[in-house]
This record gives sequence, structure tokens and C-alpha cells, in this order.
Amino acid sequence: MTSITVTTQEELDDALSKHKNDPTAEIIIDSPHGAWLDVSAYGSATVRAYGSATVRAYGSATVRAYGSATVSAYGSATVSAYGSATVRAYGSATVSAYGSATVRAYGSATVSAYDSATVSAYGSATVSAYGSATVSAYDSATVSAYDSATVRATPFVAVHLHSARVSVEGGVVIDITKLDRTNWRTWADYWGVEISGDELIVYKAVDANLKSGRGFAYPIGETVEAPDWKAGDFCGSGLHLSPRPTHALQYFREATRYLECAVNVGEIAVINGNGVDTPKLKAKRVRVLREVTLDGDAVNSKVQK
Repeated sequence: MTSITVTTQEELDDALSKHKNDPTAEIIIDSPHGAWLDVSAYGSATVRAYGSATVRAYGSATVRAYGSATVSAYGSATVSAYGSATVRAYGSATVSAYGSATVRAYGSATVSAYDSATVSAYGSATVSAYGSATVSAYDSATVSAYDSATVRATPFVAVHLHSARVSVEGGVVIDITKLDRTNWRTWADYWGVEISGDELIVYKAVDANLKSGRGFAYPIGETVEAPDWKAGDFCGSGLHLSPRPTHALQYFREATRYLECAVNVGEIAVINGNGVDTPKLKAKRVRVLREVTLDGDAVNSKVQK
């Protein structure tokens, strides 16, 4: 791995230019407190901010912040914050906060907070809080709270409650803990899955040869069947699919193609247990309808009947 430490903007720019096409490169920012350094879209290298470094991240830049580093993220920048790092996120920036990190999110920024992280969310920011994270939400922000998270919200903030241990003050609480998401209809309604007659429209991520991560083929226009089908709220013993292509990608990171499929509601089992965070179900049989993009748009408008 290539590793270089920089303390000034000139050194950072030079390092980014030299290593923009090196996915193993690690550029460490350890600048004096108060000296702002700017990072924008720069290719494959990873930037890490330590100590009292102060960084502004733009475009598609990726920054990991440690110690008491401070990062301001704009556009579609991505930041992971650890220790007591502080992050301010604007636009559609994405932040993951761990330890005792502090995040202030504005605009349509998205934050995932873990451990004892603290988040203040404004505008239409979206926050998912886990562990003992604390969230203060204002304006039209949206919060999903898990585990023992604490949420303080103003009257027009939507708080999705995913655990009975969550502490909520204010906001409009939507209690997800009372939903039986092992029920296929509730699961479909919750995730916005299309119901067509007695079938659900779901998605599979596959490789260039239309094969899953386990090598099972999904030819377009054909119906495929699981050789080991067993119903139940557990992984395995069926063909696994998700509500959206983006969900399916979480289970097969190397996927390059996505398929729209139909499954009969009498031949499925929702998988809601075993620590499953990303939604999925399994089916005995799958009708492969067509290829779609990661956003779910048709690659070919023809749908197999």
C-alpha cells in the first residue's frame, strides 16, 4: 500500500494528482488546527484525516476522519468519522459516524450513526441511529432509530421506531416494532414492493453471465426453481431476492447486472431474522422478467409474460 502524509494544501494536491489512479493509495492529512484543506473528486485513493486536521470534501471525494479531525462534506462526498471527529454534511453528502463522533447534517445529507455518536439533523436530512447514538432532529428531517438510540425531535420530524429500547422525545413516531414483517403483504407494503395479482415484483443482482454469487443461473424469460427449497425465516434453502436492485447489490457486491423477477406469494418466505438488515425474501420458483439498471429502469422495455 502507498502511504503519504501531508500537512498543506499544496502537498495534498500533489499527492492526489500522483495517486488518483491507485486504489491502494492512502493519503494521510495531519495539518495544523484551523488550516483548512480541500479534497474533491480525485479517483481511487483514500484520504484519512487525523489529529486536529480540518478538511472540506467536495464532489465524490471519500474521507475517513479520526481523532479530533474536523470535516465539512459537500455534494455527494462520503465521510466515515471515528473517535471524537466532527463532521458537517451538506447537500447529498453521506456520513457514517462511530465512537463519539459528532455530525451536523443539512440539506438532504444522509447519516448512519453508531456507538455513542451524536447527530444534529436539519432540513430534509436522513439519519439512521444505532447502538447508543443520540440524534437531535429539526425541520423536516427523518430519523430511523434502532437498539438503544436516543432521539429528540421537533414536531414535524418523522421518527421510525425500530426498537422498543429507543428513547424518543417529540416528533411524529411511526412504530415499526409493531409490524409483523414476516408477513409477505406487510413486508411488501413496508418496502414498496409491487404486487401483481398473486405475484411480487422483486430483484436479483447477477454477474455478466446472469449468474448469482453462488453460481445459479437466471436466464431472462425463463422460470427457475430452487433445488433445496424449504420455507422459513432463515437464509438458504431457496432463491433469494430483494425489493430493489440496490438492496440486491448488498448481497452480491461484484454484480454487474440486475434482473426484475416475479415470485408467487404462495411460494415465498420473508427473511426478517438472523441479523438481516438489508431486506430480502426467498422463493421456491422465480420468473425472470427482464434486465434493469441499478435504479430499476428497464434495459430492454420488453417484459417476459
